[in-house]
Amino acid sequence: MVVFRHFFRLRFEGRNGSIIFLEVLEMEKNKLLSRSNLIRAGAALVVVLLIVALGLWLYNRYFKADETIVQESQTTVETPAGVQKAAEKAGVTVDSTQARAVAKEIKYIYETQKEPVYVVQTTGGKAEAAASEARKEAKADFAIITDKNDPDKQVNLAELKKDKDQPVELNQYNIQAYKPVIRTISIAPDINERGVRQVDFSISKKITKDGQYIGVGVGYDIVDHRALVKLSYSW
Repeated sequence: MVVFRHFFRLRFEGRNGSIIFLEVLEMEKNKLLSRSNLIRAGAALVVVLLIVALGLWLYNRYFKADETIVQESQTTVETPAGVQKAAEKAGVTVDSTQARAVAKEIKYIYETQKEPVYVVQTTGGKAEAAASEARKEAKADFAIITDKNDPDKQVNLAELKKDKDQPVELNQYNIQAYKPVIRTISIAPDINERGVRQVDFSISKKITKDGQYIGVGVGYDIVDHRALVKLSYSW
């Protein structure tokens, strides 16, 4: 928006007696220039942020090691302590009950020769990328990879990369510590009337590895006949 501070009207009398008015407007040049500089600075900042965001995305996508792929031995992750250790390496929080359940399932899969969620059959050079892609497809919070043929040997992806064309087989256990989406239906009773006062439905999406959620919901107050909208945060 252009702003003018001063307005002048100058009066001139011509030779033939006619009167000429000249209107002069003085624009606030300093303000316009400062606004223009501010716009250019803002645009430059946006461009820089976009470049940085793109760089971070490319780095995380193609260059940074996937920390959620944990390399362990089969015997280690058949114990609750081993599962908790693997989760800590991946930056995921699991409690003792979850760790016991995961360890029990991993041991059962291995002893019964039941295939785990995913078996990585690839080459040494592509093992890490294949495991990472499998974890993402499974929407798992983290994955544990073990040597398919030697239960006491800890997998070492760095060593596998040295012989990049050597075929490898790894057991991969994709672990979902927390559901990615939680749907909730809740009913609030009317204690005085001994009936139902309110019914709610909400959807929450996981936003962190340790099980924090943000959700939206709708509800209806049956007594007061009101529709409700709510936001929620849970952990």
